[in-house]
Amino acid sequence: MFAVRRLFVSLLIISSTVLLAACQEGSSSSAGAGSRTISKNFQWQPMFGDGTNDASGAVARVGEVEITARDLELYFDELPSAQQNRFEGPDGQRLLLKRMIEKVLMVQGAVENKLYNDPDVARTIISQRRNTLELAMLNYGLLRDRMPSEDQAREYFMNNRSAYRQMGIVNARHIECRTRDDAEKAYQRLVEGGKGNDWMSVMAAMTVNEESKAQEGSVGWFNQGGFIPFISGSEDFTNEAYGLDVGLHPPFLTANRWHVVEILQRENERPMTFSEARPKIEQDMLPAWQDGLVKDYLLSARKEHPVEMMGDFAPGKGLTAEELFSRAMAVSDPGRKIELLNLIHTDYPESDRADDALFMAATVAIDTWVDVKVAERYLRIMLQEYPDSELAEDAKFLKDNLYNPEVLNPKSMEEFNK
Repeated sequence: MFAVRRLFVSLLIISSTVLLAACQEGSSSSAGAGSRTISKNFQWQPMFGDGTNDASGAVARVGEVEITARDLELYFDELPSAQQNRFEGPDGQRLLLKRMIEKVLMVQGAVENKLYNDPDVARTIISQRRNTLELAMLNYGLLRDRMPSEDQAREYFMNNRSAYRQMGIVNARHIECRTRDDAEKAYQRLVEGGKGNDWMSVMAAMTVNEESKAQEGSVGWFNQGGFIPFISGSEDFTNEAYGLDVGLHPPFLTANRWHVVEILQRENERPMTFSEARPKIEQDMLPAWQDGLVKDYLLSARKEHPVEMMGDFAPGKGLTAEELFSRAMAVSDPGRKIELLNLIHTDYPESDRADDALFMAATVAIDTWVDVKVAERYLRIMLQEYPDSELAEDAKFLKDNLYNPEVLNPKSMEEFNK
């Protein structure tokens, strides 16, 4: 199964228990311009905990606030790991409880002074509440326990086989010398063979690389251009050695050192199996897959909760769909371009540019995202919502050939037109 990876920042459990409590009556406000408040009856409890039933027993009481053993445990978990060691053991727990008591006293003072109605404080509470609930919807409402299925992963793998290849690797050993003469002597001795000219004897007598000497001259497995920490200029070394056949080879020079190399084994480049490619498949497909979950939810939510633009953003005011399309075409950043094209679809769905915007978003996504399913999503929406579009035939052709490299990357216009 895929490990769950979050597309968005993990939900921070801060002192937002207070802020979330305010949410219960946060929509209430005093009448009159300039006199708006968060709530006439601001609810500031609970101060700690996770909102579940708590039968752990009280460890302190501050006025009307009760602190339980479970509250103490959860508050400790909320602390940054670098601070937790300060509050371990019986003395640390008492210090932590003291900190919690002080927080209650400060919060009680703020409530008594109705500081939650100060515009700066109110803005912070409102924004923290909004951000907390938004992240809760993203991470818990949409993404928790949601992951590509086995069939989806295999489909992605089959559609992107060329991206999953096991690179060739070779296993080798070497004798490193300072001069060409020494390297030639080492090579000749190995070629001659016989008593005293076996690999171990020659390597021990001639190599100047103490690290590889301790490993009987082995440099291990490496790929072309790979890094070997104990060889100076190892990229040049691996580029040179990778192309050699299995067996012993004459000396070559890299980084002012001469190397006699024997290639022991070779594994040629080959296609990966699904199991071998699975970790990279997860890495490649999850961002686009999760982005699709979020964007599809937002589109469906707009239908359930109709959006009406008013004031300077009412239909007929501000930028037109045509102006937005022109701006999108002038933007070089692909992410920004897709955002503007999406804006045309969501804000001007009845305009003549809505279908064009979805089609262009798909083409930009093809060039931008590793997973062409992002493009597939835009093409799908376009074909569903604008089946009579002049671009419908092109969109269907592109959607049907998203995994055909000859269509997406034609060598010539003649080839594309075929």
